[in-house]
Amino acid sequence: MAETTPNQSEPTENKNADAPKATSGLPPKSPPPPGAGGPPKAPPPPGAGGPPKAPPPPGASAPAAGGPPKAPAPPMAGGPPRTPPPPAAGGPPKTPAPPAAGGPPKAPPPVVPNISNADNPLGQVPRPPKTPASAGTAAAPKPATTVSGSAAAAPAITTGTESTVTRREFLNYVWGASMALFLVQFGGLSFFFALPRARLGEFGGIIPVGVQQFIDAATQKVPIANNAGKFWIVNTEQGINALYKVCTHLGCIYPWSDASNIFACPCHGSQFHINGDWIAGPAPRSLDRFVMQVQDASGATIAESADGQPIVLPANAATILVDTGKKVTGKSHL
Repeated sequence: MAETTPNQSEPTENKNADAPKATSGLPPKSPPPPGAGGPPKAPPPPGAGGPPKAPPPPGASAPAAGGPPKAPAPPMAGGPPRTPPPPAAGGPPKTPAPPAAGGPPKAPPPVVPNISNADNPLGQVPRPPKTPASAGTAAAPKPATTVSGSAAAAPAITTGTESTVTRREFLNYVWGASMALFLVQFGGLSFFFALPRARLGEFGGIIPVGVQQFIDAATQKVPIANNAGKFWIVNTEQGINALYKVCTHLGCIYPWSDASNIFACPCHGSQFHINGDWIAGPAPRSLDRFVMQVQDASGATIAESADGQPIVLPANAATILVDTGKKVTGKSHL
């Protein structure tokens, strides 16, 4: 370790020692004679206090006043300075892996040239150049195809358009199919509702009447009511008939008047003869009639009133069929 020298006090120069002090009213002091105050101090012998200080190297800052420069700090306890670690154990550095077995390395992708619109007005995309086959692999030969004479002679027919359905056309098809289905259903239901659904013996259908009832009407000279079929059974000199029991004015049910021997409507006073002809009142026409068929005992039709006119009762008549589904409108008097 380097030795440290004791701190010696050195005489400091008094810069103002030679300068005379200005005193008020006193003469300046004269310097003391030589030898006064004792002998002068001798300089210290060489070697005392340590070796002479070496000048600082160029560029270094001067030591601070007040003592010698500080010695460098001793190395940290614990051993010599650390050395860099040796290379990792395990062998020499890895070498790059060899190329994969199976053939030569892959060729880089072809570069497609950039063709401007001026050089390519039709907008065709250029095909990339074909890469040459590797040395290890050879191109397999294409199998030969045999074409018959007719197939080879016929040229290929190509159409330039594709059959596609747009959204508007699809909606039109759906709308048309929906309307067609609706019309078919509506027409079928209307047809079945229009068909007569009355059974035999009910109003709206065929009602069989015995011959004896028409004979009694002729004997009594009064009409006989058939409430199931809503008609009057009459037998006059012109023949037999079936009159609808609804007034032709406003649809009221009219009765037979025994006092006046006429049909009299109680609603508005319309009057009709026993054969259904109009007499008086607001009714615009005579009474309506139903179509009748006269059958014999075997069921064969021997007479029919298709126009609503009276029928002369045949002698071999067995049954009269009154079709309440077929009404004949009375004659108008207006």
